[in-house]
Amino acid sequence: MSPNVLAILLIAAVCAQAESFKSWAARASREEREKDERAAVVSYSNAISSWKESDGKAARAKAYCARGALREKAGDVAEALKDYAECLEVDKKNAKIFHRRGQLRMKAGKLSSAIDDFYKAVAIDIRFAQAYADRAAAYEIQGDKAFALEDYRHACELKLKSACAKAKELSPPKASKGKKSPAASASTSIPPASTPAPPTTPSLSTASTSKNSPAPEPAAPPKPARRPRFPDCLSRLDRCARSGKAFGACVSTAEACERNDVKDCCPEACLNLYRKSVNDGTSEAGAYREVFTPDAACAAPPKTDDE
Repeated sequence: MSPNVLAILLIAAVCAQAESFKSWAARASREEREKDERAAVVSYSNAISSWKESDGKAARAKAYCARGALREKAGDVAEALKDYAECLEVDKKNAKIFHRRGQLRMKAGKLSSAIDDFYKAVAIDIRFAQAYADRAAAYEIQGDKAFALEDYRHACELKLKSACAKAKELSPPKASKGKKSPAASASTSIPPASTPAPPTTPSLSTASTSKNSPAPEPAAPPKPARRPRFPDCLSRLDRCARSGKAFGACVSTAEACERNDVKDCCPEACLNLYRKSVNDGTSEAGAYREVFTPDAACAAPPKTDDE
């Protein structure tokens, strides 16, 4: 290589390094508009490399998001996920990127992580119909048809037509009118007449006593202590989650029945089991599905001495 060519390359390299974050980001944006996506990825990379604190964290997050979207479009899923993670470290209210990352995770079979991302997306934007529909799809893949149906219905209410079709598909069939099930017919049939017991004749002592003073009323049996119903706990948590809040936020605001015996309180054992599962590395959605089920062992009443 001649000295002149080497000098030109060195000058070009120095000039490239001297360009600012803003100039590289502007060039990348222009290349993206011109559909030169490969060049745009390189320019966004140069922008990120030349970023300084004075350029602002929000601007760098935007560059990561833009580069991630281009890498996703090119099929480079692993690098796109890395860029989205860097973007969301700063831009924590970007519902669109949470949704896109959730879609990539779902395609990769990482359903629990995908569901978490969809929850975060709808927590930021409670009218994000496609995020509800994608969360429903993830639940459907896992076999959680009840959760899937609720999300499809919600997306349908937000005018997403494809979700309406899925909600109809998953809805249980309606019972036909005018027909009674065998069980219902049995329950409404007239029971056979029973033989009346012969009347008892009061003794003389009882008769004389009844004339002088009224017989004492039998003491009412003690009322059993009211035990909160676990389905009320599940309904409360489900309503909270469907409003768009994250599972962790819903569980953290639930009352423990042992501390405050209200209608929709939850067993403390279940709340503690959920927190332990999350601390052990399970996603919030995964821990919720493991713990808060209708037949949860943690919801069983404590055994008494008689048992």
